[in-house]
Amino acid sequence: MLKNIIKYSSYLLFIIVIVFLLTINVKGKREDNLLLYQDTKSKSTAVGTPFESSGSTSRFALTEAIVEDSTFMLNTERAGFASPDVTNYKGKYFSIFTPGVSFVGVPFYLLGKQFGIPQISTYFSTILFAVVNLFLIANISRKLGSGLYMSILCGLLFLFATNALSYAFTFTQHHASTSLILVGILYTMKPRTLLNNIIFGISYGIGLLMDIPNGIIMFPLVFYILAKQFNVHNTGSKLKLSLKLNFIGLLIGIIPLVGIFGWYNYETAQSYTTLAQFLGRSNDFTNKLQVEVSSEVEKKGLSLPFKTRGQLEGFYIFIISDQRSIFVYSPIIILGIAGLAFAYKNKQLRGKSKLLIAVTMTNLLIYTMFGDPTGSWAFGPRYLIPATAVLSITIGLAIQKYTKKAWFIPLFIILTTYSVGINVMGATTTSQVPPKVEAVNLPNPIPHTYLYNWQLMTEDKLNSSIFYNAYANKYMNSINYTALYTFTILLLISLFYTATYFENKKENL
Repeated sequence: MLKNIIKYSSYLLFIIVIVFLLTINVKGKREDNLLLYQDTKSKSTAVGTPFESSGSTSRFALTEAIVEDSTFMLNTERAGFASPDVTNYKGKYFSIFTPGVSFVGVPFYLLGKQFGIPQISTYFSTILFAVVNLFLIANISRKLGSGLYMSILCGLLFLFATNALSYAFTFTQHHASTSLILVGILYTMKPRTLLNNIIFGISYGIGLLMDIPNGIIMFPLVFYILAKQFNVHNTGSKLKLSLKLNFIGLLIGIIPLVGIFGWYNYETAQSYTTLAQFLGRSNDFTNKLQVEVSSEVEKKGLSLPFKTRGQLEGFYIFIISDQRSIFVYSPIIILGIAGLAFAYKNKQLRGKSKLLIAVTMTNLLIYTMFGDPTGSWAFGPRYLIPATAVLSITIGLAIQKYTKKAWFIPLFIILTTYSVGINVMGATTTSQVPPKVEAVNLPNPIPHTYLYNWQLMTEDKLNSSIFYNAYANKYMNSINYTALYTFTILLLISLFYTATYFENKKENL
């Protein structure tokens, strides 16, 4: 009894620590004892604010419209705020994004409204998804043979040593999509029961509501599950193919959510299948050229923005380039790739490793073909956050393989310190780093890499953390705050790395 109390108290304490470490870096400021950005008068879209990205503003505008006006349509003020990620279709404005993130934000907005902090509470939903991702990674890592502390270490490295950290403080789809993809992986690895199929179907359906590409990324999981639903019986002279009845669980999970999606599309675009992304952006509030609704879209429906001709450039941007490369922003993932290779070589883990490889490669392939693989103004390869999460799962396998090598600990320290330092800097300044093509053509050119974040922190003294701006700035400057935060994260990671050493030693006795 006492042992269980200590165990669950430890879990609770760990969750509190993680939530605290994330919450203090929520973007915001305080002036005259009032928190900014909680009402229409302080919706600044300046760098370092919660609304610096239209990816967040457009989704927040929809959440606000649902709560305040009971509609999916945006009035002129909200549409201007959401621009350029807003569509004008038949005289009505609505968000260009799928509605899943905004739907999730509604109860958080309602709760925060009671305390005068609707923006903070709405964005807090993303932090919860980030924490859930840590534990989902740990859960799947355990299934691959990692110990308890090792699996949690994998989750910590994803959350604090990749660009996923910066996007924990936005109101975007990245962490929610990652959660649903990880749930899909977890329930693909489980036996094919009716309940497991329903849960997978739900995760797939909600994934579509969050972002359409999630459905493509999860296709390998769907194919795997479908293959498991069929039984082949050799009766000697004939082969009989039978379908398991629990297949219906997938439909039970998916259909209601697809129905909700269709209803939303009909309310906005007067069509169950027309998506706002394919209606184009309105230029009513910008100087950009308006993207018109083409007759091809009207007649044929979806026209996916995947072009194979741009794939080489996409690979360059994600793998090699200094502006969005996963190895430049999160080199700790090198260990995840090594761990995934070890899993594939292990006959017992090969099946599971194939699922992880398939999801990772699908994520990479579809976005190398994307019209703008840089993700426009972004911090690191934001489109690869799901793949980064999958690769984080197998970091523990690489650590277990190499931990006794004399060269490994120094390498781990270097990779972890660099990865955490870079991504903390992005989290405490801005996630809006321009792609190279735009950075060099600005009237006053700025860096197109994380050097821009360093410039903001050192030269402009910018810090986006609400905790720093409201309290800590009285005692330290932005550089010292970022360094202290980085040191705290590295200390936490070191504690779990040390715990894994004793955990492995105990298992080997």
